[in-house]
Formats: sequence, structure tokens, C-alpha cells
Amino acid sequence: MQVQDIMTPVPVVCKHSQTLKEVACYFLQYDVDILPVVDMNNSFIGYIGKKQLYKSIGEGIDPDTPVQKLMINNLMSVAPETELEEIYPLTNSIMPIIKDKKILGLITRKAIVSYSNLDMRNISSQTEETFNAVYNGIIAIDREGKILILNKAAEDLFNIQRSSVLNRPYHEVFPTGKLHQILENKKSASNHKFSHDHKTLLAMNSPIMVAGQVIGAVSSIQDISKLEHVSDELEYTKKLKAEVDAIIEASFDSIFVTDAKANVLSINEAYTRITGIKAEDILGKNMYDLVEQGWYDCSATIEVIETHKPVTFTQKVKTGKTIVVTGNPIFNDKGELVRILTNGRDVTELMQLKQEVEQAHSLRRHYEEELQKVNMNSGEVVINSRKSREIMDLIVRLGKVDSTVIIYGESGVGKEVFARELHKHGLRKDRPLISINCAAIPETLLESELFGYEGGAFSGAKKGGKMGLFEIAHKGTLFLDEIGEIPMPIQTKLLRVIQEKELLRIGGSNPIPIDVRIITATNRNLAEMVKKKQFRQDLYYRLNVVPIYVPPLRERKEEIPPLALKFLQKFNDQYNLQKKLDEKLIDKLINYEWPGNIRELRNVIERAVVTSPDTVIRSIKLGSGINQGEKEISIEKDSPPTIDLRRKVEAYERELMEHYIKIYKTSRKVAKALGVSQTTVIRKAAQYGIKFENHG
Repeated sequence: MQVQDIMTPVPVVCKHSQTLKEVACYFLQYDVDILPVVDMNNSFIGYIGKKQLYKSIGEGIDPDTPVQKLMINNLMSVAPETELEEIYPLTNSIMPIIKDKKILGLITRKAIVSYSNLDMRNISSQTEETFNAVYNGIIAIDREGKILILNKAAEDLFNIQRSSVLNRPYHEVFPTGKLHQILENKKSASNHKFSHDHKTLLAMNSPIMVAGQVIGAVSSIQDISKLEHVSDELEYTKKLKAEVDAIIEASFDSIFVTDAKANVLSINEAYTRITGIKAEDILGKNMYDLVEQGWYDCSATIEVIETHKPVTFTQKVKTGKTIVVTGNPIFNDKGELVRILTNGRDVTELMQLKQEVEQAHSLRRHYEEELQKVNMNSGEVVINSRKSREIMDLIVRLGKVDSTVIIYGESGVGKEVFARELHKHGLRKDRPLISINCAAIPETLLESELFGYEGGAFSGAKKGGKMGLFEIAHKGTLFLDEIGEIPMPIQTKLLRVIQEKELLRIGGSNPIPIDVRIITATNRNLAEMVKKKQFRQDLYYRLNVVPIYVPPLRERKEEIPPLALKFLQKFNDQYNLQKKLDEKLIDKLINYEWPGNIRELRNVIERAVVTSPDTVIRSIKLGSGINQGEKEISIEKDSPPTIDLRRKVEAYERELMEHYIKIYKTSRKVAKALGVSQTTVIRKAAQYGIKFENHG
């Protein structure tokens, strides 16, 4: 077939000296997308496209500009008698057909594709009878993903009629199939195992190539149900083992096998490809040790051993890859666990979505100080009192819903810490938590920080505008601390955003939909502020859906010792010191009223660590020294040496472990909640004689 047989005729040409305005009229008059450009001798010199023209005019280029300024030139041309195979595949999207320096028409990539599809259909018609004689099911699709061939064996496998699916899109007929991905990925071949109508099928997918181009794809499908059943048996025959090993090695997904004691028995090549971990690094080793050594942040094998149930979650490996792993238990005929089979797939790229990266950069730029504070205060939640347990139990229950929550309490009691816990246990835990102290930002800036602004909205506004915190927190959680300090005008706009679930940027006219969970906090009595007309009543009822009151530290004195020990360890690590607190001094700390609450305790401990000349701290200065003056508490200098605080620490650890194991059930989830390794949780549980409820 010659190029002139499928070329697109040219109804009109334009001179190189004609203006963009004149060429635009040609596009409208002749309803074409491309216009060839000729010189004064009517010789072809280039072309211009409709989209290119309109875009240029839209960008402000003078409509009287000659078309030669924008035309595309230096194109390869071809004679009309040229065989199509000589230019297949087409390098450029368009190629002019020239004879005697005159343009006759254009050959496009679209025309080539249509020819290829026609060629593919010719192939299918010629080989249909051959495919019907094949034992395996055969399905072939064209370049557009439409079904061209479905043989008799495939009809029987899927219980469908060939006539009902021909020329239909493959993904509509087989939504779980992967044959059409060959067209997108252009891979040489791939295997895909799947289930259909209680049968296990193995599809071997390959592209159909013509002149170096993919013009379709074909899938050979085999029923491997019997093989799958036999592979579950404990006693393998040599032949079956070889076949199973071949299937495992051919699997696109990683396969990882351990025994019931978590010893690594085998991995396939895909495992190394996906994780970057070589077989010699882990074969024969124990998963408990590998997690402890940092090869993995958690293990599906360990969780299956604990629960005896299939599990699926995201795992991070030492090489930096993130994979989705599914662990499955294998039992013998006595119901005993003998093997754990784990398969995985690389989802690193999915975890690095562009939108999330952009949001992360925005957060880092604008709220770096806030994030540093969050990181510095992490791990300060101490649940060692009845009141704190009641708050945490409520937080866990609230994690199942998306209700608006307001946290009341004095300054320094840890309202922001509990807000982070509420987010961590909530439905939006995998999305950002954005925090802002409403009292720390001037009224003139608060509105733009919350709602954003359009470019040119006011003097000094950025050209492209700015996203507000509500937009940045979309699909996540927005924490508004010191909500009682928001001025009345901003309260009105905040109420509208909460009610309508959309906002208007400053200077904007188009509403922006938002989906945000709102958590607020205050040390003020909002109900009294409503009575005094200092806070909107309607906004108060919108925010006060679920109130949480955090009691002051003086009402939960049992938390003072573990908090003091936590801060002591933190500042010892920070300043590379080995200071200790005398146990008698801790008893005296309990009797102090702590008007500044946890924040004051933290500051007092830091002051003692950096100023005490002795390793054992026996004296601490209390009070700000501003209004109330400083007060020093100490023990007698001749008191016996301090006793080891290990007993108190162990008692706190035991209570903490029992509480979190009761809530989270498995070692992996407990480890994630406490910020330690999975093996550390297992070791501590064994040390204190605590058993996991789901084990065995």
C-alpha cells in the first residue's frame, strides 16, 4: 500500500506572508486542523496547526504577525508512490506528500495506526481456525484494546459466547485481566495468575509486533486449578515441585517463604527485583532478627505467626522501597502452622504521588517551625491516670467517626498532644495534620493564612495567589489552637466554610470545595464568651460537637513521675548527659501544684539537667521567678544515695504495654503506636509475661 492511498488531502494552503488573523479565517472556513504553508512560488515550506495558532493568539501574539514566524518547517517529505512499509513507523506525527515541490496531502500517525489495526484484523481472520484448534484459551486484541479473537477453549474457560464480546474493549469484558497493559507498557511478555468461576488460570501475555511497533497483544490462558490444588499438599513430587518452582520464579510479584518459627526458607527472583535485597542476605536467617536489625520496619510473617490469619499491610525495607505485602498461613492436616507465604508488590511510586509531594513541600516551607515542635514533643503522651485513660478511650472511639472535636484545658496541659493522638487514631491518619495557633498570628494575616488569597487580591499579594490552611489540609485534619482568640469577622467566614464545606479565597469569586476534619482547642470558657457577645453562638455550637476536657497536671499527679523520667531521658540524650533524679525528689515533685502544667514540668527538668553539678539531681528550682518568685525543693544532703529507678520505669512500661496490647491486639500495630520496633514489643511482652489476645 502506497502513502497516497491513505493520505489526507489538503483543501487549502496559506502563503508564508499571510497574517495569523487571515489563517484563522481559513481554519474556520475549511474546518481543518492543519494548514500547509507555501512560499511565493507555491512550494511547500512548512505547516501550522489550529491549536498552535489559537494558543499563540491567546498568549498575546499580534494577530497581524506573518504565519512564517510560527510555522513548523524542516519536515521530511515523501513521494506519493512511496510504500507505506518504508516509513512505518512514522517518526513525526505529520509528514507532507510532495510532488514537483507541490503538496498533495499529509500522512499522519493516526492514519498509520488505522492501517495497523486493519492489518491486525487481517491477521486475526487468517488465523482464527488455527486458534480454535489450540488446547489453551486464546484471546487477541488490536492496538485499541478491542477483542479480535476469542477461541473455543477461551469460550469454555470463561463460559461466554464469542459473538457477544468481539470488538468490545478488553477491559470491559475482563476487568481483572492485564492483557491490555501490554499495549501501555510495551513489555515483551508477562504472566498473570487469577481466579475465575472457582478455577485458577494462568495467562501468558505477549505483544504482537509489526515493523518494530506493537499492533496488538495475545494471551494464552491455561487452567492450572489442579496444579494449584496439588501445590498445597505437604508431599511434593519432584515433577510438581519443579513446575511450582518455575511458576514462582516466573511470578511478577515477589514471593517470600518462611517456616513456623520465622526462618527464611526461600525467595523468588522477583523479590530481589522489587526489594533490592539479595537471597544471600536473608536466606536461613530469622525474621525477628531481621526486623530488629532494621532490614524491615515490620513483618507479615511475624503477624501471621501471632494471629494465624492472613494479613495485608504496607512494609518498608532497608533499601528504601515500600511494598504491599500479603502474608498467608499454611497449615498441615493437623491444623498446625508449617509455612508462611508472603507475596509483595512495589508501591514506592504510588507512595510518592505528585500531589502529596507538593503538599509536603508547601508544609515544610510555611510550617517548618510547627513541624519541628511536633517532632520535638512526640512521645510525651503518658497514660497513667484514670482521667487520661478515659480521654484516650474516647479518642480511640472517635477514630471511627469524623466528628468535630473541641479540646478544653489550661495552658500547658497537652491539648495539642491529644489533638495529634486524635488525628493518629482517626479515619484521616494517612493524610496531613495541619496545626495553627490562632493567637500567634495577627488579625490582618490570619484570614489569608486560613483561607488563602488570589493573585493581586491586595498590595503585596503573590502573583499566583496562595493556598490557605483549609486547602492544604484537604482530606486531612485542621487543628485550630486558641480558637477563642479568632476575631468576630473571621468567625463569620469560618462558620460559612464549616457549614458549606467550601471557601472563597480573598479576592476570589469561585468557591473551592474542601473536605477537612476540624479539631479546635482553647483555654477559655467559650460559653461565657458567647454570653458576652465575644464569640458567635452559631459557631460555638458548630465546634462544640464533641468536647474533650484535659484536666491540669495537679489533677493527675500519678503521671508526674513517668513524665519527669521521660523528660529526663530526653534531655540526657539531647545534651549527652547521664543525670539521674533522686527518688525522694520525685516524691516532692508530686506535691507541687504545677500552675504551668506539663510545659512547666518539662522546663523544670531541662533546667535541672543542664544546671545540676552532680550526676544525681537532689535539688530543683520551681516557679517562673517573674510573678511568684522561685522556690527550691531538695532533699537532705546526707540522705542515702538514690535508689535505682528501674522499678518505677518497669512498672510504667508494663502498664503501658498492657494498655496498648489491649487496644491494638498485634505486635506490629503496638510497635507502630509506640514508635519502636516490632521485636522490641515482642521482647518486652515476653519480659512482663503479657500475651497477645489473637495469638494461637
